[in-house]
Amino acid sequence: MGGRFRAWLQLVRPFTLIAPFIAIFFGVVIQLSVDGDLAAFLPHVPTIVFASLALSAAQAVGQILNQIEDVEIDRLNHKDYRPITSGAISVEQAEIATWALAIFAILVGFAINAQYGLFMLVFLIFGIIYNLEPFRLKRRLWMNTFSLAISRGLLPLPAAWSIFGNPADATPWMLGSVMALWVLAWQNTKDFTDVEGDRQCGIVTPAVYHRWKTLTAIIGICSLLTFVLLAGYIASGWLPGTMLTVFILALPTAWMFYKMVKNSIGFTALENNELWASFYLVLAGFYIVAAAAYLVEPYLTLFS
Repeated sequence: MGGRFRAWLQLVRPFTLIAPFIAIFFGVVIQLSVDGDLAAFLPHVPTIVFASLALSAAQAVGQILNQIEDVEIDRLNHKDYRPITSGAISVEQAEIATWALAIFAILVGFAINAQYGLFMLVFLIFGIIYNLEPFRLKRRLWMNTFSLAISRGLLPLPAAWSIFGNPADATPWMLGSVMALWVLAWQNTKDFTDVEGDRQCGIVTPAVYHRWKTLTAIIGICSLLTFVLLAGYIASGWLPGTMLTVFILALPTAWMFYKMVKNSIGFTALENNELWASFYLVLAGFYIVAAAAYLVEPYLTLFS
C-alpha cells in the first residue's frame, strides 16, 4: 500500500504543485491588501485554500499529461522511476486521474465565481496544448518555454485577483509580467537532464538547441531584465516602494546563475537538478515576499 501511494504521489509531482498553491494563496493576500480589504481574509480562508488547490490540480493535469505522452522519452532519459514508465501506474489509470483533477479544478473554479472558473479552463488548455498533438508546444523551440512563462508566471496573479477583486486591474499583470520573465529564464532548468532523450525524439527545447554558454547568457539576460522591469514599475510609481523588498530574490538568482556559469549543478532527492528545485522555491518566494511587502506598506505609510 505504501508503494502504491508513493507511485500516485510521484505521478502528480507534488513539489511542483507548491508554487501554484502559494501563488493563489498569497496572491489573494496581495489583492486584499491593495484593495484595503484584508479583514476579509480570515473569514474566507476555506475558499482561498480550495482556490489554491484548484490551481495546483490544474498544474498536476499538465504534469500527468507530460508523463503519459513522454513514456519513451522518459526511458531514454533514464527516468525509469516515474510511475508510468516503471509500470506502477498504467496509462489508463493516469488518464482517469487527469480527468478527475481537471474536473476538480473546473468545479471548484466555477463554484468560486465565473471568472476564476474561466481561469481554470485557461490553465488546463495551456497544459493540453503544451503536451498533446496537434499543438504539442513542448517540441517547438522557445514556444515551449514562452507558454510556460505565461501559464506559470503571468497568469496566476490575475487568477488570484479574480477571486475577490477585479482581474483587469493593472497590478497583477505588472507583477505577473515580472514573474513571467523570471520563469522564461529559469523554467529551462527542468530540461537540463533531458537533453539526450529530447533530441532523439525531436523535442527542441532551448537546452537541446543552444550551446551551454549561449543558454547561460540568455538566462542571465532574462534574469537581469526581470529586476530591471520591477525597478521600472517601482520608479514609475505603478508599484509601491516596499516592492523593493523583492530584490532580495536577486541573491538566489545570482547564485543560480553562478552555478550555470561554472556548469556545476548537482542533483537533489526531488527527482531533478538543484537549479530546477531552486526555480520552484524562488518562484514561490516571489509571491510570499511580494505579499509581505504589501502587508507592511500601510504601517510604513502611517509612520512616514
